Amino acid sequence: MKADSLKISKVFSGGGDIHYVLPHFQRQYSWEENNWKTLLSDAFAIYDEYQPENEPEHFLGSLVVINDEPINGVISVFKLVDGQQRLTTISLLLCALRDLVEGTEPKMAKRIQRMLVNSDEGGDAYFKVLPTSKYGDRDAYRRVILGEPLTATESNIPNAYAYLRKELSRKISSGEILPEQLYIVLSNCFQVVFIDLNRDESPYKIFESLNAKGKSLSQADLVRNYIAMKLPTSQQEKVFTEQWEKIENLLQENRIVGKSRLGELTAFLRHYLAMCARVLCSKEHIYARFRDRCEIDFSTPIAFIDELKTLRRFAEYYDKLLRPENEKNHEIKEALTRLNILEIQTAYPFLLAAYDAYELRQINLDDFLELFKALENYIVRRYICAEKTNYLNTIFPTLWRDITAKTDNELSFKEAVKKVLVTKNYPANRNIQQSIYTTKLYDERNQKKLCFVLETINRYLSINRGGFTVLDSHPTIEHILPQKPSKDWQTELGDNLERIYQDYLHTLGNLTLVTQEWNTTLSNNSFLIKKEALANHALQINNKYFSQELPIWDEISIRRRADFLADNFLEIWPEIGETTPLSSSFSYVSPKSVTICGDQVEIRDKTWRQLMKLTTEWVIVNRSERFEEARKTLDSYFSDSRDGKKNPKDWYQLSNSVWVFQGNSAKGHISFCRRFLIAVGIPVSEWSVEEDKDTALLTNL
Repeated sequence: MKADSLKISKVFSGGGDIHYVLPHFQRQYSWEENNWKTLLSDAFAIYDEYQPENEPEHFLGSLVVINDEPINGVISVFKLVDGQQRLTTISLLLCALRDLVEGTEPKMAKRIQRMLVNSDEGGDAYFKVLPTSKYGDRDAYRRVILGEPLTATESNIPNAYAYLRKELSRKISSGEILPEQLYIVLSNCFQVVFIDLNRDESPYKIFESLNAKGKSLSQADLVRNYIAMKLPTSQQEKVFTEQWEKIENLLQENRIVGKSRLGELTAFLRHYLAMCARVLCSKEHIYARFRDRCEIDFSTPIAFIDELKTLRRFAEYYDKLLRPENEKNHEIKEALTRLNILEIQTAYPFLLAAYDAYELRQINLDDFLELFKALENYIVRRYICAEKTNYLNTIFPTLWRDITAKTDNELSFKEAVKKVLVTKNYPANRNIQQSIYTTKLYDERNQKKLCFVLETINRYLSINRGGFTVLDSHPTIEHILPQKPSKDWQTELGDNLERIYQDYLHTLGNLTLVTQEWNTTLSNNSFLIKKEALANHALQINNKYFSQELPIWDEISIRRRADFLADNFLEIWPEIGETTPLSSSFSYVSPKSVTICGDQVEIRDKTWRQLMKLTTEWVIVNRSERFEEARKTLDSYFSDSRDGKKNPKDWYQLSNSVWVFQGNSAKGHISFCRRFLIAVGIPVSEWSVEEDKDTALLTNL
């Protein structure tokens, strides 16, 4: 290895012939505005310090190269192992300066041109630096250097050139910068550490070593480098061109997958590995898991190349998962589009395996579509119940294995899918019915899933009507009890307004679909005004319900609409199998006893009101230090006095002198207990109620 400090003029061979080859493993041009801005700031700072008799030095970093066979015995050729981002940007900066002075200082423009091209050569050798073809970098760079019109491209090179030219033009036209002096600064003051490796050293291992020492490369970059390292030299170009580059063109790192914030290629590799290993690795270990898998299972070149072919096949499936419009079958396309609205990226390891089985004719189209239907059912029901999504990361990598194991036991594929899904924390009907009352589904940052549920119910309500109505612009969520209630609402609901607001504002019973125009018009108007408008609305989900007699929008009204939506929800997404031997509905007969953290307390008068009181008193005795904090969470349920309350009999004084609201329904009391215990820090699993008829436990409500 030989290391020297070289000026940029020397890097470009001072106008002589030199050619830097970027190996296949190099990534695309990825510098962005903050990088360009830093480079220019350094150039302008050195410009201000410049003195001909004492030229300042500014090191840009290192260029790591391997001396390769010369072209025609004349042009020095170097494989550029590290430093392509810096070298490409410097050449674009020189090109921008060339173009700005071409009309006024043609001799300087020619000197710059000699730094950028080998004028006596043709083809690729004409360019002293030539990026890889990824994302159109090579074509865009050629056009910039040649001064040709730019075409539409995903490459960031035109953006870099445009930014550098604009900033230079501004400085030059204002007289802040003299082009000749800036040219000297770029040529002589900018320097690099030029590291020339022995020809027999492996550039890929050097590349990996550099990354280990802190160079910022993505997991996909490292996988690309590893592939180059594993392939025999004679097969690198063919395999990269026919396999890996096609994968990179399909799945591009500058596009993000879901909430993971991972680029498409990195996310694909992670999900592919999860499908193979049946466990989702961390984002930081994707390259390591890929390398370990290949070292063990695909150690020979032939086996490794076959694995890359398989990888390409699955990349094509992944592209369809991300972009259903690329799927030719209309029914599959529609099913994937619906699933994408539900943000089911965690299911991709499972769907990759299913897609492969379908393409290989191991399952038929009917089975494939039934799988999508069952998966949508599973995801929507968990969404309505606000089940934690991190659980899905553990089940989906193994789900295909679990289903195929069931089919080996003489179950049909469709039966196996349902049989397995109901064992994966699948919400039963009773959970759905209760959650629709209590789950706060509205999220102002992301309304797609909620709109999906309401739109699907609206479409279902239009069955047998010869068609269904859709909104004429983007759907928005309307709160019937508004987020900022007016005085009319205070008059209508009185003392109950605050409690209803806290308990039901963002629940499904209080939400519906309208356009933004309607949303603004309805605003915080009184219920009667909103009711009349919604009764005449085009959507069935609105006119069918609000055309009936509804004098007030209180707790009972919201819960009744929740029942209406729940009934339709369960017809659209019915239970796909038995999850528990208990009845799927509750009788709400008299409660016999309540058990909290192992303490069983008898409910002597066997009322749900007494259940609420006993649960609250248990907290006062056993978790007194958490009472005030929990009280703040459910503030509308508590008061220091019942004086001035519209219905004083609805309030009960606890042993600590605090008053609690007791005018609730049975379901309301159960909901309060659940939420109050959670606020205290007690999981609902530690609270259960035995009914007098001994028929049901409400632990899972």
